Order: sequence, then C-alpha cells, then structure tokens
Amino acid sequence: MATYTWDKPLTVEEGETASLTTTASYLALKPGFDGVIMYSASAWRRALSPALIHVLYYKASTGVFTSYRIEATDRLATTHVPLDGMATDDYLYLGFSAPVLGIYIDMGSNVNVNAATLDVEYCSVAVPGALTFTDVSGDSDGTASAGVTLAVDGVYTWTLPTDWVRSTLGTSAVPLYTKCYWIRFNPSATLSATVGLNEIIPVYKNASYGYHEAATSYINQLDRTRNGGFALLGTGTQTLNVTWLRHG
Repeated sequence: MATYTWDKPLTVEEGETASLTTTASYLALKPGFDGVIMYSASAWRRALSPALIHVLYYKASTGVFTSYRIEATDRLATTHVPLDGMATDDYLYLGFSAPVLGIYIDMGSNVNVNAATLDVEYCSVAVPGALTFTDVSGDSDGTASAGVTLAVDGVYTWTLPTDWVRSTLGTSAVPLYTKCYWIRFNPSATLSATVGLNEIIPVYKNASYGYHEAATSYINQLDRTRNGGFALLGTGTQTLNVTWLRHG
C-alpha cells in the first residue's frame, strides 16, 4: 500500500459506506476534506468525476443569473437548487472542469410532477459575448418516469461531443471568466411549483474505470478544483468503506 505525505497533520476523519453493484453509482466528495481512504473486500472499479465549477440558474422573466454551486455540492439534504416553476425559456447552466458524459441528479424530496422533457445543450463555439450552444446527441434521461423529467434520482447521459469547447460564460450580466466546459438545459413545459435538485455529480467521460484490488486500502489526496466525486462499480454486490481525511 502506498504511503502519502501531507504538509499538515491529520485533524479530522469521518467515515461512510457505499453499496457497489455492476451498475455504476456516484459519490460526491465530502466538503472540507482533502483526502480519502477506500477499501472493499472484493475487487472494484473507480473513475474520478470532473469538478462542478459553476451552477447558474437563469430566470428569463427577470434576466437574473443566480449561483447555486454550493447547494449542488454540499451534500446536505437541507439545501438544493430551486427549479420551482421553471419555465421553457429559463436555463440551468453547469460548468465543468473537463468534458463529462452526463450528470447524476439526486432529486431529494421535491420532484417534478408535470409532463416535460429536458433539452440539454453544450457550448460548441466560444465567441466572447456570443456563445453557441448545440443540442447533445444520444441523450438518455434517467431522471424521467412516465414522461415526467426530474421525477426520480438518476443519471442523464449523452454522447460525448467532439466539438465541445472550453470557454467563459462572461457577459455584462454574468462576469464569469473561469473557463469551463458548459452545458445548459431547459424544460419542454413548465415544471411543477416546487422542484429542487439536492445534488449534482458530473459523470466521467467514458466507462474505462480504474481497477482496484480486493482487500486493499487505497489512500488518495483530493483536488476539489479538478474533481467533484467518484463513479463506482462493483464486481458483484459489495460494500465500499470510505474514510474522509482532513489535514491542518
């Protein structure tokens, strides 16, 4: 087992478990921690998800952008990204540190009940002040149930665009100059009055997850500017022990 050295002493550790199966599951990084130990008695696989750098809700009726990145990444059930009554001309913008194959959405308790689909677009041309967004292809909405999007927890995936460009979103209304890989989505019909996205986890760009041996502890330092969580696979049905580490 490799030994990692931090420049500050260990001050806090917290643990949780994750259930692994042959279907991918998603685990967001725990805020405030800079390291992790992962262990399973059986072999398992893992990919690091890119970081979710920006979460911006654009309300067309007011022309206002509101940031909800903290609410989307804090892993708290008491906070969420509010899409209450989201109209067809409203948009949720998501900015990633690297291209992603989709997003896992934990809906929490406030789900959509109105019949609607999501239109997801990516930034294909980056001209300052005039970005071009193009529909994703091959998309599959795992949050949909009986024609209702954002009705259940699930992963929304698409075919990885070959012309996805890294850009700023910067406008006079939104002075965002951090370069990201942007997507945006809006609904085909107005969402129900109370809708909240409890958590959003980016999905790694392909299925070539790393292999991890059975009965071995893996210790890693974390960089939250580049990674936002993990995509996890088991070789059967098994438990993954996760210990979060904080130094300094």
